[in-house]
Amino acid sequence: MSAPVVVNSVIAGSLLVILCIGFTFTYMIEKFPNFAHTSYASIGTMIAFYLVRFHGFNPYLTWPVSALAGGLIGILLYLGLVRPIKGHGFREITLTFTFYIVSQIIGSLLAMFSYWLLVGTGTQSNGFLLKAFDFSLGGLPGIGIVAPVTVLVLVVLMNVFLYRAKFGIAMRATSEDEQLAAGLGINVNLIHLASWFISGALSALAGAILPMWRATSVNFSDDLLVTVMAGSVLGGLTSIGGAILGGFLVASIQKLLTYLLMSTLGVWMGAYEGLLPIVFLFLVLTIEPNGLSAIDLSTVSVKSLRGALRKLRRSLWSLLTSE
Repeated sequence: MSAPVVVNSVIAGSLLVILCIGFTFTYMIEKFPNFAHTSYASIGTMIAFYLVRFHGFNPYLTWPVSALAGGLIGILLYLGLVRPIKGHGFREITLTFTFYIVSQIIGSLLAMFSYWLLVGTGTQSNGFLLKAFDFSLGGLPGIGIVAPVTVLVLVVLMNVFLYRAKFGIAMRATSEDEQLAAGLGINVNLIHLASWFISGALSALAGAILPMWRATSVNFSDDLLVTVMAGSVLGGLTSIGGAILGGFLVASIQKLLTYLLMSTLGVWMGAYEGLLPIVFLFLVLTIEPNGLSAIDLSTVSVKSLRGALRKLRRSLWSLLTSE
């Protein structure tokens, strides 16, 4: 297996871990899947592209700017949509559909921005790449080193925050039982604001990192959403640790499996790379809907694995034979 494939897998895993943590964060606190989550990443990409292309920023210096903008957008969406909708007594399904609409609105606004760039400045925003601004170390691209290090730092800080800091512990308590947490004197409104800021900042940060690795555009969020959902569901939607594991596994397996299929069957298999996250979602929901975090390894036996395989086989057969 070539070194570029390994580097690509590591970078893809790093990006997906960041996105899955943010997606899981929102679900833990608000109890609904935020379909606009990857749209924040598109905003982060747009900010990075604009600052590098028109103001000469170093791409790495755009990361904190994008993260701050994504966090503020998350707060605005919470204050403008989530809190009023919950305040009127609507259920989580309403928020799910609302944020699907938000994702479409953000996509349309970014498409308008792309058109403005093309007409007003003659700048093409589709397929842009920031690799030319990167450095190399020992034959490796800088992003192949900085991205996993950034994720490692974020994971350590997140662990310290959630399990050592009082505010992080209060956030975990709120995710378990908001009414009880409020009764204990925890400022749950502040918890919600913090969770939306963290979620938005992480997504926009991932979006700013993305063009350092592959060609992209200012509106690519639909391509990422299914992959992020696959990683979050695989890890378990109520576990940050599971989001880290699920995100890295889905991204790594997706890249490595695509490489193996292309090497074995031909390069045409690369066109099906986007199908793999959907397959992961199907397999996880068939075998263990609550993800890896719900599996008690002490109870896993050969018999239980055989039962899971039989269940998977029946599900695949019903899927293939259904009209």
